[in-house]
Amino acid sequence: MTEEKHSPTLEEAQERFLATIQTKRTADTYGWALSAFQRFVGHLVGDSEDDDDALAFHTDHLEDDVLEEFYYWLAEEYESQQTARTYLSAVRRFLSWLDARELLGEGFQLSKAQNRLKAAQGNRKTIPYKHRRVDPELPALVSYYDKLPLPEGDDQRGRLERLKVLRARAIVHTLYASGGRVSEVASLTREMVLDGRLDEVHLVGKGGQPRVILLTSEAMQAISAYVAERGDSFPGLFISHGRGYGNQLGRGTIWAVVKKAVKMLGLHHSTSPHSFRHYRATQLLNEGMPLESVQAYLGHQDISTTRKVYAHTRTAVLRDQLSTFGRSPTEALEDLEARRRRRQSR
Repeated sequence: MTEEKHSPTLEEAQERFLATIQTKRTADTYGWALSAFQRFVGHLVGDSEDDDDALAFHTDHLEDDVLEEFYYWLAEEYESQQTARTYLSAVRRFLSWLDARELLGEGFQLSKAQNRLKAAQGNRKTIPYKHRRVDPELPALVSYYDKLPLPEGDDQRGRLERLKVLRARAIVHTLYASGGRVSEVASLTREMVLDGRLDEVHLVGKGGQPRVILLTSEAMQAISAYVAERGDSFPGLFISHGRGYGNQLGRGTIWAVVKKAVKMLGLHHSTSPHSFRHYRATQLLNEGMPLESVQAYLGHQDISTTRKVYAHTRTAVLRDQLSTFGRSPTEALEDLEARRRRRQSR
């Protein structure tokens, strides 16, 4: 029997693929890998007009560079080389399964995607870190939502639109203040932040490790305003106000909130919730914060990860030091002449 040929959503395709795997342990591993892959492609579905609906990403939206870019993304997200290799292998098998069932786009060439991956890998045995540039205008995302006028009206529609604006403000302020991973921000509850009265939040972060994220006064005010407008008892901090009302938001909707402002402001298309994390860490290092403090801020278990990811910040520090201590050729010659005159006058 021929399987129906159509373009399913990525989530639908993943479920169908995982159902074909007989070994439970393998299915579990592949499930984790595909969950990571779905997070990776999240930036491609961020232009939602209704940010309560993370737009369904279909398999025919995938492009030939997907394996290459996923390869670099894994280096950024996962400290374990073994985990990165396993996840990459699982996604390669998933793409082969899609290709065999003609569920990829007409222009997608699996052989080309695999060749681009091989070229990126070269002869390396490890996955290199590829630093992603962050748009220097990123703080404008926070200003964008701060400046949006609050919709008026006490009817259901007016209140819903007002809640969405207040929620978006609280989300971008929390991302900027905490430098948190999008999964960490999505997992916050009202109790964890005491409805905006706490500036220090304890949670379980990546790898099941205890983690502390810090909130600024601006973030606390934005959270308080949003929770006060809600007037409900749902435990999640950031919840849906549309379908699944009261459920905690998934990563996709937080992506959509950021991507909506990115589109409106004309920022670089790669800007995502994760960009806040990079922007803040780079900013703090450039301002002189010790690497160990930035490690704690980001929740990295190993300082070598922080050093690897943010090695580029040394360039900015060097440039600043050169402008302070460096001498131009003219100044250097003047210094030399001054030393000669001092020696002659002795």
